Amino acid sequence: MSGPRRFELAMSPHVISNQTTRKIMFDVIIALLPALAAATWFFGPGAFLIVLVSTATAVMAEYLCLKFMKRPVSFALDGSAMVTGMLLAFNLPPGVPFWLPVLGSAFAIVVGKQAFGGLGHNIVNPALLGRAFLVASFPVLMTAGWTAPEQWRFGDSNVFDTHGIPAVEIAAVPQADAISGATPLNVLKQSFDLDGSAGIARQDGDLQEAGMLEERADAIRSALYSAATYENLLIGRRGGCLGETSVILLFVGGIYLVIRRVLELRLPLSYLGTVALFAWAFGGSGWFDGDPLFHVLSGGVVLGGIFMVSDMVTTPVTPKGRIIFGIGAGLITMVIRRWGGYPEGCSYSILLMNLTTPLIDRYTRPRIFGEVKDNG
Repeated sequence: MSGPRRFELAMSPHVISNQTTRKIMFDVIIALLPALAAATWFFGPGAFLIVLVSTATAVMAEYLCLKFMKRPVSFALDGSAMVTGMLLAFNLPPGVPFWLPVLGSAFAIVVGKQAFGGLGHNIVNPALLGRAFLVASFPVLMTAGWTAPEQWRFGDSNVFDTHGIPAVEIAAVPQADAISGATPLNVLKQSFDLDGSAGIARQDGDLQEAGMLEERADAIRSALYSAATYENLLIGRRGGCLGETSVILLFVGGIYLVIRRVLELRLPLSYLGTVALFAWAFGGSGWFDGDPLFHVLSGGVVLGGIFMVSDMVTTPVTPKGRIIFGIGAGLITMVIRRWGGYPEGCSYSILLMNLTTPLIDRYTRPRIFGEVKDNG
């Protein structure tokens, strides 16, 4: 005769998973390592040191905050601070001074994370908030710290300039001094600005000036597209922030996260798909003549789409909400790129959508089985 049956009483959730915060965070760190190797290859050992300094600062800032708040300091080793430090460094130009990632990482942890109560309570992505703080506080350093890919090995003999356009092709561009940007998106943005100036000149009746400006814009875009080939953009042989150059290695990290069931595909696919769609619609000089692949492979779209749009804390938890979030972030990215005063809109689009997450979750919450809708 069997003994009495026993029942276990416990609070929800009742579905047990072997996933832990520590495992997830270290999976993300592993996924970021290929891009870190590419940054070190293209920009030299200094790039690795920037990431190391930023990561160490983030961990130390978290430790000091936990110590001050009399919370378990073991949380500083759960990997979340390391991820924040790495992502902050990945969003910096390769030529910045070392004190800049120290300041940015400390701000990201103290203000962007611990001020809200720590992991799980922050309302925006801490790494992106740290980057936004640095851009607002030190705009010159954040936009002038570019270096040419592989310049550390070849020095002045490097045939590529800071935005990846061969010097021969720049020399062939009329009034090539108009190209002063450091990334492909900077160059494209300048060509759009010339188009805008041409439109103003045409409205004022100065057709000759308008024609010259349009010719310069077309020449710059032609040189850009011929140099910043898909191959260069995929491999990483172009200027940019540390972690955004080698797109193919970012995808390798993303595939690893999918295999490990850390990355849910609704967010990155909706984000990247929206960027591609709107880049084709109004990412060129006219309507429906943009290059969607160029826009997806340029700048921080892939880095943001894989590692920051999918942040578990600051993005919606509902399936519909994740798609809405990705679409909104992709649309804002392209609006900033095309008509804003800043060539890249990835960081700000994600930060803005982070603020909408509670609202999205509220209106996309699935109905509970048996729930009666309140019409009052």
